[in-house]
Amino acid sequence: MYRIDSYQATFLISAVLLVAFTSWHGWRMGLFRQVMNILALAAAYLIGYFGGGRLGPLLHRFIDLPERALSVLGAVAMGFVIYCCITLLGMIAFTKTSQQKPGLLRLGYGASGAICGGLYGLFLVWITVLAIRLLGSVAETQLSVAYHPRHIAAAGKAAATPTPQPQQPSAMIRTLAHMKESLEEGPTGVVVQQVDPIPGTLYGVLRKLGVMVSDEKSVDRFLSCPGVKPLLANPKIAALQNDPEIAREVAERNYFALVRNPRIIAAANDAEIAELMRKFEFEKALDYAIRRPEQDTAEMRQPGRAQ
Repeated sequence: MYRIDSYQATFLISAVLLVAFTSWHGWRMGLFRQVMNILALAAAYLIGYFGGGRLGPLLHRFIDLPERALSVLGAVAMGFVIYCCITLLGMIAFTKTSQQKPGLLRLGYGASGAICGGLYGLFLVWITVLAIRLLGSVAETQLSVAYHPRHIAAAGKAAATPTPQPQQPSAMIRTLAHMKESLEEGPTGVVVQQVDPIPGTLYGVLRKLGVMVSDEKSVDRFLSCPGVKPLLANPKIAALQNDPEIAREVAERNYFALVRNPRIIAAANDAEIAELMRKFEFEKALDYAIRRPEQDTAEMRQPGRAQ
């Protein structure tokens, strides 16, 4: 018999409590205020998604960060402002359930608000599930990197130069990975996979990345992949590989320092590197890296295959 572990049980109980709270809050707010909250969330997403990209180049004139990072931050900030404005407008324009006349009108006003609030809570639970699966997949990759450290050979040097000793994964990284694994188990996992709109190929790429970085031979095959060589041969990317400060920040997982590193910013905004990355078939390179050499030999021996 399947047993729910503590992580999955905690998540399910929290989800039920969240939906119950949003239903109760929807009852108090009433139908129209709750509908305005839902419309505010939708408007914030649409405006942030379509307008955030244009903020990147503008903010880059004042903030020394990569344009793509500023586009994301700008989209979040713009969406938050829009959400607050529309929510405030709803609070001014419409009344709460307690301000309605007693009777069927108040009952219908509160009940419809509770239904909308419950749906809003289910939406938040759904978003949380997607975030846990996505961030958990990234966390699993980070765990693979942390538990299988390797040496990085500097281009043009005969000997491999070891990177600084990487830090152990934080409790948050381990928790995210465990929560993702827990959510994908049993009947709950079946439901989670059915309601997840994120393409399975993305999770597949992250899984392959974790397999690749956990094996030194696979990493070597990845670096020797024909599609990777043009990237490594680019002088600007080679300069990043040989930068000891960047190597130290990567090993220490100091991501804030990385995104503020002038060389990283210049590379992120470089049109030539962007074109190379656009043409780079990352998943094919991962497939090449995690294939065993005997698989290549077997394919070469297949009848009718060109020698």
